[in-house]
Amino acid sequence: MIKKIPVHKVKIGMYVYDLNCSWMQHPFAMNQFKITQKEAIDKIMNAGVKEFYIDTEKGVDVEENIAVTSIKIDSKSESIPPDIPNPIQKKSLFNELLRATKVKEEAIQVVSSIMEEARLGKLIEMEQIESVVGNIVLSALSNKDALLGLMRLRKLDKYTFEHSVGSSILLVAFGGSLALSKDELMQVGIGGLLMDIGKSMTPASILTKPGRLSKNEFALMCKHVKYSKEILEKMQNVSEVVMNIATEHHERIDGTGYPLGKKGEDISLYGQMAAIVDVYDALTVKRVYCSGISSNAALKKLVASGKGFNQELVQQFIHCIGIYPIGSLVALPNGFFAVVIESGDKGLLYPVIRVMFDSTKRQFITPYDIDLSNQSEKERVKIVAAIEPDKWRINPADFMEHAKYN
Repeated sequence: MIKKIPVHKVKIGMYVYDLNCSWMQHPFAMNQFKITQKEAIDKIMNAGVKEFYIDTEKGVDVEENIAVTSIKIDSKSESIPPDIPNPIQKKSLFNELLRATKVKEEAIQVVSSIMEEARLGKLIEMEQIESVVGNIVLSALSNKDALLGLMRLRKLDKYTFEHSVGSSILLVAFGGSLALSKDELMQVGIGGLLMDIGKSMTPASILTKPGRLSKNEFALMCKHVKYSKEILEKMQNVSEVVMNIATEHHERIDGTGYPLGKKGEDISLYGQMAAIVDVYDALTVKRVYCSGISSNAALKKLVASGKGFNQELVQQFIHCIGIYPIGSLVALPNGFFAVVIESGDKGLLYPVIRVMFDSTKRQFITPYDIDLSNQSEKERVKIVAAIEPDKWRINPADFMEHAKYN
């Protein structure tokens, strides 16, 4: 049940449904979240909130003798598929990789299929999309490193399809770090999968042009947002979240984006999340007209973009995927290079790495793994820099466990 309560009754364990103010007016990355620390209570108080809404089904209730206002929420058709358990058991990377591989392959096939159906003007059924996104959510909640690592393994001729799948995976992982509900994770996952559906109407010569687009070509490319909106409007059970992601992922909070030049809070939270994910994935993938850059360099670009993106969300995205994301090539103090193969247990600077190259001798070595979050003081190793793989003609994917399942 959704209840409106006075702010002085806030306590740890409550699930905030709505802070009753614009999300640009409070310091949280999300309007909806569970209060787990006193610091969150202090932030709510300091934001000047007088009354706010809680969801008693997702968190603790207020005392019965307190006067509250209850409201009903129309959940529409956004229920999570029944095969996703609650709670989800955390799995090791090794145990999740096989399933994650199948999930990724299925998702690519579905995107390829619906792109063709859209191009032919056929009605797209939501059922097959919900099924594959349900599996993405399940895998991401079991161990997001499996799917995030598999994203590093791309085929040049399948960029459009794999970008859609990659965006879906990133949005689900991103949403998980923001404590979105499973229903919301479903919707952002569907949004990621469908946000470029309009490219099915864009000439292939423009999508695959190995060079800079002309002014007219870029104008045609931009129309894919309009086409996406038209396609989604003909489908059944398309949520507002999905529509926001499809229509707003090229908008920028400083008003420099397209198609409408929206600014600030005029862009939904989900649209702002999708903008970050879309750019990050595009920057890090090799395409016919560019080689792509490292994940670390892409994150730096997002930070350097300043007013184009919500920087609080950018920081949360970095927290989600890591300063050195899965598949990054990094340097150690002794001159050895390593590939990041898994998140660590003690923060962004302490992933699991696979040491595989001696840069001083310029030769590969027998790989061995180090968990930077679990070292003795005597043998402590740390990352000193991110390395651009192309400069050393190294393919990090060759040294990832994920490659065995691709």
